[in-house]
Amino acid sequence: MQINELKDILEHECFETLSNMDFENIAKNSTVLSFKKGENIIKQGSFVTHICYVLDGLAKFNVETNNTTNTLRIIPKNRFIGIQYAFCDKINHFSAIAIENSKILMIDINAFKQLMTTNGFFALEISKTISIICEKMVSRILLYRTKNIEGSLASFITHYAKIFNSNEYTIPFSRVEISEMIGYSRESVIHTFTKFSKDGIIKVKDKNIKIIDEDLLKHISQIG
Repeated sequence: MQINELKDILEHECFETLSNMDFENIAKNSTVLSFKKGENIIKQGSFVTHICYVLDGLAKFNVETNNTTNTLRIIPKNRFIGIQYAFCDKINHFSAIAIENSKILMIDINAFKQLMTTNGFFALEISKTISIICEKMVSRILLYRTKNIEGSLASFITHYAKIFNSNEYTIPFSRVEISEMIGYSRESVIHTFTKFSKDGIIKVKDKNIKIIDEDLLKHISQIG
């Protein structure tokens, strides 16, 4: 990959600290892989060999404990996958799965560490990024899992309305994936979607959601 091409596609703010030599180092020690929807990008228990960065597409960040899959984060374009775990062990303690067809930049972990050693500003930005990721993950877990199912699902629907900047959008998740994210069963999620629809709060067709009564949905999110 050419340096100018790399500069164009790496839009995360941490890369603004890199010199041409740094970009050249990344170019020499990285590759771009394509993953189809549903494919594993990173398998839990595998060795940490690369830093993964989403160039295009969408991935989910899972941690499996006691045969239970917990989806802790959805990772969009121009974000790192699991960088908060990359430096604490040689083993990946999470998995990452493509929610839609995705392109991932795979940067050699040793080259990345060397870059952090030689460029203090880059290391500082990576540390800041890790802190932000951890704070958001904890906040999101508390947001969903301290509420009942109606409050959790209402929070989920309003959260993604903000992300898509619209009260009508198509969610890129199955009912199973939603249940993993908010910590309730698939059956409970389906039942609550149906209830919200019957109560005239939302309209649901497959993965398409339209918020009808935004004030009531926000109220349920707050008190749930």
